[in-house]
Amino acid sequence: MHSCSEIFAAIALTLAAAGCGAGGPSDDERNRAVAAAKQAYQQAVTRGDDLEKGPCIAEALPDLADWVADIAHDPREDVDDDPRNQCERYRANEASHFVELDPGGDLIRAE
Repeated sequence: MHSCSEIFAAIALTLAAAGCGAGGPSDDERNRAVAAAKQAYQQAVTRGDDLEKGPCIAEALPDLADWVADIAHDPREDVDDDPRNQCERYRANEASHFVELDPGGDLIRAE
């Protein structure tokens, strides 16, 4: 028969192996990234950038250097998979997280 501590250790090891609770951004970090991406979106609109092509609008977000912001379509279009329209730092594994907004500035996803 196993002790409670052995069972607890086995459960903890299983959860860790499954990646539960590890590696992802916190809700606070994600919310800050979305807010910063929306600011980058407003700056792109002000500059008159063509957002229909799905460009990268921020290679780094303020105080969130591990995040980029990209414009995409939902559902995705071929233009969204063109590397010229994606954030270079994310493609090069220099940033681990991204925020995708649609051409109207609405959130698609943040990971």
